[in-house]
Amino acid sequence: MKIITTADDFGYDSDTVAATSECLISGALTSATIMPKMPATEEAVEFALQHPQYSFGVHLTFVCDTVEAPVSPPERVPALLRSDGRFLPSQTVRKMALLGRLPVDQIKIEAAAQIDLLLAKGIRVSHMDSHGHLHKFAPFRRALVDVMRERELRRVRSVQDIYLKRPLMSPTYWMGLWWRKKIMASFATADHFYMCTSAQDQGWPEALLRRTLTGTIEVGVHPGYSEDWRKREHLAIQEFSRLARDGGHELVGWSEV
Repeated sequence: MKIITTADDFGYDSDTVAATSECLISGALTSATIMPKMPATEEAVEFALQHPQYSFGVHLTFVCDTVEAPVSPPERVPALLRSDGRFLPSQTVRKMALLGRLPVDQIKIEAAAQIDLLLAKGIRVSHMDSHGHLHKFAPFRRALVDVMRERELRRVRSVQDIYLKRPLMSPTYWMGLWWRKKIMASFATADHFYMCTSAQDQGWPEALLRRTLTGTIEVGVHPGYSEDWRKREHLAIQEFSRLARDGGHELVGWSEV
């Protein structure tokens, strides 16, 4: 089995950049996606430029957890923003996306601005994913089709299809197959995607490798040193990568997709 190991949130802060960089250099990760406008974006970009052997994608950001704000001028994307000029909360954006109340043209403007920012800095963009996995929703997917085609980019993260425990309260668990088919019809992607969804997935490195899977799987994590949940994922991806190699699996970058 070929396995892509990806860190999201590269550039979120200096802590996550340091932890992700360590995991890339040690071989625990093959890939990371850069948040285009965050406190440590420049640190992430500097590392990526110095280490082109790894895959670096764009972690498209359209929701605000802390300080997330648009790259494009706020007056061009007003429907995506709250009154202080930062992005809307995640749950608000998700509801609007499901109800078809997000303007695709404004998503295109902001997605293009985020991708072009990293391209202009010299990043060889390998693929796309998104903060909160919003690209599975129709307005974001439709916007990306045009924006990526214009830039001759084609790889996008799939929708999670591997669960170690059934998350019955998760919309993605129930609607993921439909969203996944749409992603696979529009972009190049891995055959499977897994991301630890809660602290209940303790022991996932061993459990995931016991699954019988074929093709290429992407495993996504959020390494860090400070926050407990990031520390758990940091340690887990190191264990997973070691076990995967010991089991004869091949760790690859997004160029294999």
